[in-house]
Amino acid sequence: MSRRPLTNTFAFDTRCFVCDQDNEGGLRQRFFLDDELNRVVAEFVPSADHSGAPNYAHGGVTMAVLDEAMAWAIIAMKERFGLTRKAEVEFIRPVPIGVAHEVQAWVESFEGRSLMARAELRNPEGKLCVAASASYIVLTVEEAESALGAGAETAARYTEDVE
Repeated sequence: MSRRPLTNTFAFDTRCFVCDQDNEGGLRQRFFLDDELNRVVAEFVPSADHSGAPNYAHGGVTMAVLDEAMAWAIIAMKERFGLTRKAEVEFIRPVPIGVAHEVQAWVESFEGRSLMARAELRNPEGKLCVAASASYIVLTVEEAESALGAGAETAARYTEDVE
């Protein structure tokens, strides 16, 4: 199994709530690109700090992890930065805290500035707990410059130059 870690190599500070390892208030979730599956993968172990109902992860936290996994799929597989435009999530089973769950995300389509992605969170038995799909819009160079400031020259590689 070939898994490559996905990290911020963009030359600007993201302060991402989900994946930034330096964000003390964030989840510090790590993601990997699995070359055999052609998917972004992660192990998500929600802690008591991530609970909604006692002993279960908050739905917003699980959705944040799936959204971030899809965003990394867009970066790793399509070399673009995408902003979530619309997301749908289905909560099928509770996600117990302290239990390792598998996350997988992939890009389903990419046309122009629009991308569609899917993600799943499964329990240790492989049963689907949370499923998400989302549409993303690729940043233009101008949008990246506005959002990223001095780091935009690096981000330009991950954008679309669209009028």
